[in-house]
Amino acid sequence: MEEFAIHVQSAGDLDQLDQWQTWERSDKLRPQVAALGAMLPLRPSSFTRVYWGTEFCENLIAQELPEFTLPLTLLTPYVSDRGLARLKPLLDAAPAGSEVVFNDYGVLRLLRREYPSLIPVQGRLLHKALRDPRITTEYVQLGDSPQLDALRSSSLETGAYTALLKKYGVTHVEQDLLPQGNRFPSGDFSVYAPFGVISTARICMAAGLGYRKAQKFEPGAPCRHECQTHLVEYQYTNSPFANREQRFWLKGQTYFYVHTPEMMAALLSSQAKRIVWQPRLPMMA
Repeated sequence: MEEFAIHVQSAGDLDQLDQWQTWERSDKLRPQVAALGAMLPLRPSSFTRVYWGTEFCENLIAQELPEFTLPLTLLTPYVSDRGLARLKPLLDAAPAGSEVVFNDYGVLRLLRREYPSLIPVQGRLLHKALRDPRITTEYVQLGDSPQLDALRSSSLETGAYTALLKKYGVTHVEQDLLPQGNRFPSGDFSVYAPFGVISTARICMAAGLGYRKAQKFEPGAPCRHECQTHLVEYQYTNSPFANREQRFWLKGQTYFYVHTPEMMAALLSSQAKRIVWQPRLPMMA
């Protein structure tokens, strides 16, 4: 492993890197994050890059970019034209040579046209692979098989897609640690831990909590950052398999899973250039 990066909420987090185990707000998730982090050599001096921003919701895009003492990777979500306009002041303020993680091809196009000094990085939402731990974990229990090998494939094995990345000068890609295991690509890539993404969308359950039934879950509903105070835990109780105790987490409009110790061990033995450590469930305003 060449590099550890840490996803922060503010510049002040860098003064408290020795306390990252306590950053997660959920009492249920905090012990899991700390236990998984203990498997990695995570000391304050381990982190050589800072990640800041959001991957999942344009309503969480900040108005100003803090100043950081470590090299910056700016996370950006999938966006509408409104979200694209909100990103421009942050891109204007980003130091030359900063990385920008794009999860939207419109953001990539903007970077190539107007911000040649910034480095585009493919985000994990554009890493197309089967992410559903309700079924993929069952194939792992069955051991190596052609089916399991196929489930570990991704868009990074598609020639047309990698040619597109090359055309736009994208040399670094990011991905999730998949429940069924990854077939990692050659070249530079990052992997996120200890949270993986199952799915995300534009309609937010948390934003609809205060509305009448007929108004719930409407696209473009007003956002009051309800996701910052609401976390929903799901359990797959009707599974036909033996994984009924699995938990999934919904924050805002995005579903997450937490890595297992076995997944973390596999990550440590991989050829990933960078681990992106997210001590908080990554839906941060």
